[in-house]
Amino acid sequence: MASNADTPRARALGAELRQARETAGLSQEAVARQVGRTKSHVSRWENGRLTPAEAEVAQVIQLLGVPCAERERILDLARAALDPNWIAPGADKQLAALTEYERTAKLIISVQPMLIPGLMQTYDYARQLMLEDDVPAGEAEQKAQLRVGRQHVLPKTRMLALIGEHALRYPPCGADVMVEQLDHLRTLATRDNVEVRVLTCESPLPMRFGSWVLMEFPRARPVVHLEHYRASATITDPKSVARYQGAVATLREAAMSPADSSAFIADVLDTMKGTS
Repeated sequence: MASNADTPRARALGAELRQARETAGLSQEAVARQVGRTKSHVSRWENGRLTPAEAEVAQVIQLLGVPCAERERILDLARAALDPNWIAPGADKQLAALTEYERTAKLIISVQPMLIPGLMQTYDYARQLMLEDDVPAGEAEQKAQLRVGRQHVLPKTRMLALIGEHALRYPPCGADVMVEQLDHLRTLATRDNVEVRVLTCESPLPMRFGSWVLMEFPRARPVVHLEHYRASATITDPKSVARYQGAVATLREAAMSPADSSAFIADVLDTMKGTS
């Protein structure tokens, strides 16, 4: 029996089912007819609002011709879909869920003391981050492309980026790559739906709060996504999420205004150009 969900794994499962359906070239109506459900059921499966039973998932992925090597991974998502939080080794494990959250968010708040937020990274900056993490060159290029590809959500949602001064002054890449990155960041900051605020090193708050992303939605509860070294976590528990929402208010008050932040980034950019 299907269950109401809207959990991280339910979102990831829905994203997998939608991708498999689109790859198979079938409509939601066609899948619904084949499995004896309504189009509304299939739509809610794909957006994570309703979790199909494991047997239903098995029926759908067989219908869609999902390779055998992928089926068990998708079935594992179905088995644990009702768990409200998700901690997994490897950030890639939650990429489908994260992409779905970004796609449907009305507001994305990224707190990054040490790095440029992922949705604001240039290809070369993202690629260098992967290489610094000992990812093979070919895989680094692929992952950087995927990260840049996720940025199509920016014109469709509001974004607040709270970026630590360290991320601007001490890049994990060459000066030429960082010049392009800072130029890109300044361009994004001019958009009406994007707000960039810098937290200077004078404030201990960025390091104390760490890095995370809070996402809010029109008709679903907010979630928090955390990426650590070789692991990631998604939190949906309302009390835990509320603490992060309170942290946003604290950080925003401590940060520079958007105008002052833009001027600060321009100064760092001028300095960086002198070394590139």
